[in-house]
Amino acid sequence: MIRYDKHIQIALSSFLAAIMLGLMLRYTAVENLNFVYKYVVHTHSHIAMSGWVYLALITIITKLYLNNSIPKKTYRFIFGNTLVSIVGMLASFPFQGYALISIIFSTLYLIASYFYAWAFFKYTPKEIKSTNSYKLIKYAVIYLIISSIGPWGIGAVMGTLGSSSPLYHSTIYLYLHYQYNAWMLLGVIGIVVKLLEDNHIEIDKNLFRKFLISFNIGVNITYLLSILFVEPPSIIYILAIVGAAIQIGSFVYLYHTLRDGIKKAYQFIDKRIIIVLKWGFVLASIKLFMQLIGAFPDIAALIVKNKFLTIGFIHWVFLGVITMPLLVLLKHFKFIYLSKKYLIAYVLGFSLTEILIFYKPASVIFGLYVIPFQIFNVSLFLASLLLVGSITVILFSQFFKKDYSSRLD
Repeated sequence: MIRYDKHIQIALSSFLAAIMLGLMLRYTAVENLNFVYKYVVHTHSHIAMSGWVYLALITIITKLYLNNSIPKKTYRFIFGNTLVSIVGMLASFPFQGYALISIIFSTLYLIASYFYAWAFFKYTPKEIKSTNSYKLIKYAVIYLIISSIGPWGIGAVMGTLGSSSPLYHSTIYLYLHYQYNAWMLLGVIGIVVKLLEDNHIEIDKNLFRKFLISFNIGVNITYLLSILFVEPPSIIYILAIVGAAIQIGSFVYLYHTLRDGIKKAYQFIDKRIIIVLKWGFVLASIKLFMQLIGAFPDIAALIVKNKFLTIGFIHWVFLGVITMPLLVLLKHFKFIYLSKKYLIAYVLGFSLTEILIFYKPASVIFGLYVIPFQIFNVSLFLASLLLVGSITVILFSQFFKKDYSSRLD
């Protein structure tokens, strides 16, 4: 028997480790700490994506699609090697950044993800492969593999052109783009559709097909957004704008695809879970409009010059668009215990940090009141502390609460 709840506890532990590293980074603005900043940034991002979202998604996907078909030894082998790679990255990146040991463990992670993709396609039962949710997860896994081109390319670029090369940053952005905007996003959407399917709620197949086609076209074109920092020819900006517009159109199709199904879902699913999922959709929609605006040359140049806009956007996607729905989906499918007050604390921490991060550049751009440097840094640290506290209590509540019912208490 596979203890999926234990695997999710490992994922939550990784999430806690990642945001505690983020808290440490925030604290350096308040008081200097003796560590190499960029090494901790690397650790923070790797553990957040690989340790939290990846582990959470593959655990849910395995339980929902492969539970009775994948050999237990196969899954344990894949999960075990993934865990070894994550622990290895956590133990090596803070002290050496990208170097031999950390590269070995990050390479092991990539290889383990390939084995998982193979297992997913091999062991998913044929009768499931015709479902809409499977099609979404299928593309999510494909984009997971495509995103790995980035890490493989980093070594080649560093060995030839160096880390100061625009190609080096473009390679990193390729990885981030397909992780955030394809693998994670489609994975979450796929699980939501699976939730509807499990309750025998049908969705419009024609609208779903239009969403899938337009999303795939848009997400590939919008990689161009990641290379606007090199100030490319005008045609690249135009294509980036077109890609961002297509992605907005895809979410219009998604809205109409899921609208009636979500209304019916109130009969079967805790309404508070549905409310959080709706907010996830709203946050995702705002993210798409951010992409569209950021594709225009003047705004793109502004983003390049202000790192807070980039940081705010990445956290908006990771902590809001992905993690908020993921937490309530884990609750719905009975992987975790989740109290309403813990979730509120998380949402409050996320909201406060995002308001502060986006207000800083907005105050300069629009001539608003500029928060004094020290007050801003202390405020951002305290807001981040709330975020860390919420994940801490969510994690430790798993060891004391055994009520995994789908109700959000």
